[in-house]
Amino acid sequence: MNTLRFLLIFVTFIAYGYQYEETLQLVHVFLRHGSRTPELKHSYPNDIYQLEDFQPMGWGQLTNLGKQNGYQLGKLLRGQYENFLGNIYTSDIIQATSTDFDRTKMTVLLVLAGLFPPSRSQVWDEGLSWIPIPYSFEKDEEDYHLRRVTAYCPAYVKELNKVYNSLENKQLEEDYQHVFQYIEDHVGKPIRSADDVLGIFQTLYAEQHMNLTLPKWSEIVYPEPMTYLAGLQCHYENYNSILKRLFGGRMLRKVIEQMNAKIMNTIQPTGRKIYLYSGHEYNVINIMAALNVYTPHVPKYSAAVMIELHKLQDTNQFAVKVLYARDLNNEPEMLQIPGCETICEWNKFVELTKPHVPVNYTKECDSEVYLD
Repeated sequence: MNTLRFLLIFVTFIAYGYQYEETLQLVHVFLRHGSRTPELKHSYPNDIYQLEDFQPMGWGQLTNLGKQNGYQLGKLLRGQYENFLGNIYTSDIIQATSTDFDRTKMTVLLVLAGLFPPSRSQVWDEGLSWIPIPYSFEKDEEDYHLRRVTAYCPAYVKELNKVYNSLENKQLEEDYQHVFQYIEDHVGKPIRSADDVLGIFQTLYAEQHMNLTLPKWSEIVYPEPMTYLAGLQCHYENYNSILKRLFGGRMLRKVIEQMNAKIMNTIQPTGRKIYLYSGHEYNVINIMAALNVYTPHVPKYSAAVMIELHKLQDTNQFAVKVLYARDLNNEPEMLQIPGCETICEWNKFVELTKPHVPVNYTKECDSEVYLD
């Protein structure tokens, strides 16, 4: 009977969109930075474009298009959560966090500018529709939440190497050896794996978004099959429950803890409504993978996943909903957690995600650094 009642509430929830924000309690947003220049680590000797072509930005920096991306994503989130957030920014509403990269720090500032335009009382310069909003970050070498876990979680690296040495991956490398060789011949550096392909894919993708003409040789392999191989590499990094638990599971645990604090009315500050994390494609991927809603692909610049906590009005039950903004041109799509309806009752959500939530992260990572 309770299940039937929950389903009836769910149907009502979907049918009457105006109730949507009235049920919303808390939101977590994980986003990728905007369009950028290529990174030095993914550059290749035979590239017709070199550092001078990326000035004045430099390697791996946000472009003007990337700045527009960030601002537009902020406006998209404002449109999504207008009534929930209210029209006046106060410091208790949001906690914004970035990785220690120029492009992610700049992106979070731009997202915040679009998300919280100044109310009339907050305008401090008539010619500027902007208010400063703080965010935080850990130094890269001390970031044990948003940085790639390969830097500090030996157990993850060990498990990932098992995937690389699996029969499935060896067969893939054999099947695509001719593609690897073709790319290697043209880029002037070794290409032996899907991970190597991902690096070149990132460079071509960045140059494409800068409106640079891609080299003729790339037409045979870009966007396909390079897009497929790049997405497969991202999938390998979250291939099984162990990898999901050690990668995205760390942040999923944090999300669940913060949602539970909201449910128990112990969240601090009490007015907190949104947590925002500005990162990279892998931050978007690994949280989706931990939720079992990821399908192999490389998220686009400014892609974002939103994890929402709702309190259903007629039952006072809490539930979770996941949305994915693949790009800035379309409405965010709802993602269904396997084993749940599109909106997932809280206790069931916790139960379904439990295999991917680490209990003693330091021990599970076999880390010499304390991580919990």
